[in-house]
Amino acid sequence: MRESIEKSINCFPIKEKLIKDSSVNSDIKFLENKIKIVNSSINEVGISISKIAKSLFEIKKVIKNNYWVKLTESGIFNLSGRICRDLALAHEKWLFNAKIPDYVLAEVSPRTLAKIGNVDLKKRINIIKILKGGNCITEAKLNNILTTKKDLPFNYKYEIKKAMDICNSLSQAEKLSYFQTIMIINVRQKEEIKNLKKTISELKSKKSVT
Repeated sequence: MRESIEKSINCFPIKEKLIKDSSVNSDIKFLENKIKIVNSSINEVGISISKIAKSLFEIKKVIKNNYWVKLTESGIFNLSGRICRDLALAHEKWLFNAKIPDYVLAEVSPRTLAKIGNVDLKKRINIIKILKGGNCITEAKLNNILTTKKDLPFNYKYEIKKAMDICNSLSQAEKLSYFQTIMIINVRQKEEIKNLKKTISELKSKKSVT
């Protein structure tokens, strides 16, 4: 924790000239100390968000089906039900291994964190890179990133090349960190395909009856 706090402080260099010009009493040392307190506290907010998200997800895992919304809306947590569900979802889908700087995490809304979890893997990797670079992403900015032109034909070769380019740009450690996420997505997609085939079969059966 101490290491991450120091990192956060270093990410916000103290501009001595600006402090000197701004201070009424030219008490530079006092202002420097207060700025460090603010930055370290922001860092602690990010750490708390990460811990809250993890705890909520762990609670969700042991809650009976259909009771999760009821529990989060009951007032048992000192957060709104929507925020609780967003944080748990974010941790479940991507936040658990993303290693976002704490001071950045402090600025991203729970709604945005959850929405990142619902983004396809290729776009999510790019979004996470932006966050790791120390840049905050608002919900509006996320929506702008996700906006794509409609009615474009799917280009298989282009998408494969794009995926390979992203893979080649990742370090070995990053590839390993994404492996678990990819496996989870693969399982979910298999389930979705199975359900889709079942739905199509049921629709065909109804059509043949009529």
